[in-house]
Amino acid sequence: TLTWENGMLLAQHMRLADLLDELGRYRAGVLRCHPGVAGLTVSGAFPLRDTDASLRLLQETLPVTVSRLTGYWVTVEPR
Repeated sequence: TLTWENGMLLAQHMRLADLLDELGRYRAGVLRCHPGVAGLTVSGAFPLRDTDASLRLLQETLPVTVSRLTGYWVTVEPR
C-alpha cells in the first residue's frame, strides 16, 4: 500500500524483491535484489523521499547488506 500523502510506502508481508521494485521507482539509477534474499518477507513503513534511509532500515532489520557500486547502482544481497 502506498501512502503518498505521508511520503511512505507501507509494506505488510511483502516480498523484499517487490518492495525494492517499488522503492526503485523513487530513486535514480538501478536498485537490484539478489535472488538469495528476494523472497524475504518485509513489513513496515518506508520513506519514499529518502530511499537511502529505507535501505538502511532494511539492512538493520534483515539479514541483508546494501552494496553500492556507485550511488546509482545499488544491490541488496545476503549478509
